Amino acid sequence: MKIKTNNLRLIFTVCLITFCIQTPDVKLGFVKISELILLLITPFLLKKSVNKFIFYFFVFFSIEAVLGLIITSTHHFQILGPSKFKAPYIITIARYFELITCISLSIITFRLFEKHKDQSKKIIDYLVNWNIAITVFFFLIFLIVKTGLLSVQQSIVVYDFNRLRGLYNEGGPFGLMLSFIFILTFFQDNNRFTFLKRLFLFIIIAFFARSKAGILFTVVWTGLYNFEILKNKLRAFIFPLILLFAAGFYFLFVNVSSMYITELNRVKLSVKQRPEDINLILGRVSGIYIVPNMIKENPVLGIGLGNYPLLRNNAEYRSFFPKPPKESIDLDAHGFGGIVDILVEMGIAGLFFFMFILSGINKEIKRLNKGTVLTLSFLLIYCFGVQIYFLYPWVLLAVILAYKNNYINEISN
Repeated sequence: MKIKTNNLRLIFTVCLITFCIQTPDVKLGFVKISELILLLITPFLLKKSVNKFIFYFFVFFSIEAVLGLIITSTHHFQILGPSKFKAPYIITIARYFELITCISLSIITFRLFEKHKDQSKKIIDYLVNWNIAITVFFFLIFLIVKTGLLSVQQSIVVYDFNRLRGLYNEGGPFGLMLSFIFILTFFQDNNRFTFLKRLFLFIIIAFFARSKAGILFTVVWTGLYNFEILKNKLRAFIFPLILLFAAGFYFLFVNVSSMYITELNRVKLSVKQRPEDINLILGRVSGIYIVPNMIKENPVLGIGLGNYPLLRNNAEYRSFFPKPPKESIDLDAHGFGGIVDILVEMGIAGLFFFMFILSGINKEIKRLNKGTVLTLSFLLIYCFGVQIYFLYPWVLLAVILAYKNNYINEISN
């Protein structure tokens, strides 16, 4: 009976983790269901001892939340929407709670491997296979939509008729999540079936989610993973490759400099022609100009946790971009990934402490096979656009820490 109970707990926990991975935008009113569940169980999780690195992140985020509230008092918010939940101070607390849910999911995942060391392979298999099964289901819906038997609106998981997004808001983030599942397959037995899983995931990322960031992340991860092999095989070509790279970099630098001036003029013209275009005003295009201004004005401690969507509309940051329409003020503005999130909202000091914790993890895991590559994968996923508040990277962190503690079998070569 005890064995059956343990198995049920294991299965239930993997179901919870999978639910959190797959449903970032499934809400009950304005509250994300996965985050609500994790918040409710957080007090019970913190009663027991926590892995030291997860605890360091918890302390780091708690300090940043307090600093964020203090820094908020120094800001003047020129344009605010009607939402009470996207107001100064409230948004800082809300973002902190989101980060706490990330910590909670990381604790849950780490403890799962800690308690079931002898079943780590089964846990990885469940995580990979169940998420792939869900992706297959989404893909079948995509095919039904393409045949015309189901409308795009009714499908939920398809948009723009040609892109698969799962339960994410766009194909890009969905593709990045699948890249995370792609990484987990390397903890499985290295056989033909595992290769087919990787191939299926890459096909979905590239041709159906059409996630450019997902493609790049998968390619970069595969390159890093096979770096030693590539280094040995390409040893004779290293010097010519360096020369080629240097020439290419110089060519790109010269061309990008001239393109930047042309692009700046084009964007200014677009703003004049489409002053109420939400994609232009609140999208990544405007962010490219706004983010550097924020970092320049608040380099050390940042603008405060959660304040980016509120302060981006201030005149000193938005430059030549107009005020957003009233009905769009409360919309979430596009982010540029977790590393930029940290740099903008927590400053250079915040980025330093984040990297300091990661370097501590790498110091202890680098002796293991692919240890440094795994640590880099947690960092790189944020460089490719995943926001710090997304849940699934923290599952990856827990897997990395479990691997460091030898709760998971050695990653395959």
